Amino acid sequence: MAIPQSLAPSSSSAAREARPMLRRASPSRVAATGAGATGEPARRLVAAFDPAIPLASAVTPPSGWYTDPEFLRLELDRVFLRGWQAVGHIGQVKNPNDFFTGRLGNVEFVICLDANGKLRAFHNVCRHHASLLACGSGQKTCFQCPYHGWTYGLDGNLLKATRISGIKNFNKNDFGLVPIKVAIWGPFVLARFDDFSEDTVDDVVEDEWLGSASELLSRNGIDTSLHHLCRREYIIQCNWKVFCDNYLDGGYHVPYAHGALASGLQLQSYETLV
Repeated sequence: MAIPQSLAPSSSSAAREARPMLRRASPSRVAATGAGATGEPARRLVAAFDPAIPLASAVTPPSGWYTDPEFLRLELDRVFLRGWQAVGHIGQVKNPNDFFTGRLGNVEFVICLDANGKLRAFHNVCRHHASLLACGSGQKTCFQCPYHGWTYGLDGNLLKATRISGIKNFNKNDFGLVPIKVAIWGPFVLARFDDFSEDTVDDVVEDEWLGSASELLSRNGIDTSLHHLCRREYIIQCNWKVFCDNYLDGGYHVPYAHGALASGLQLQSYETLV
């Protein structure tokens, strides 16, 4: 899990448990991936696929792309945890103190709107013992660790660290929540886990996230009048690419798997643009 460098408690005796030992987190910013280095097998799987082969002559990617745990770690590092990812809808954080949580790979995050109406995102883990701070969605005026009661404002600042009296060289300003870069495009809340810079420019976000598709989607694909009603989660027992392959097969499976739907569609006019 991509957990911020935490304060390290001592557990060698009951006396130390009564007054936790603390040490300064270093470095203050951590890599988002936490996936570790990928080995030669994953690199060989990448090399086995040639994207330059014409579509009419192509075959599916190697089976290891769907089954090898190391290849999944490589995808999390190179695909999902680099660049912008859509993580929610603006309707989930439309009022001050609104928040929602999520997970990308092994990275737990929380998105919130602070009391001043500023959108913020953080690693959803306490800086002390790395316990999850928030679950689900709703409204909070602060995030309190359920394990030791450390309390953070929605601006990420540490407000209260329990039972630290007498600890030398402890500055609670050094132990706020680790931020994640966040932005809005259309109705989407976006997060970026590999960029710790402060400034976000909307047109840059659009270009970085969507590239050449941004103009097409801005013109035809986004209806900002749609409201967020709820979030539903489904656990699918397959590699994520199987799900995408199913959706992007050009309607190939529809006449056989969705007969009623197929009767109302003109599948001859169905087109997939790459």
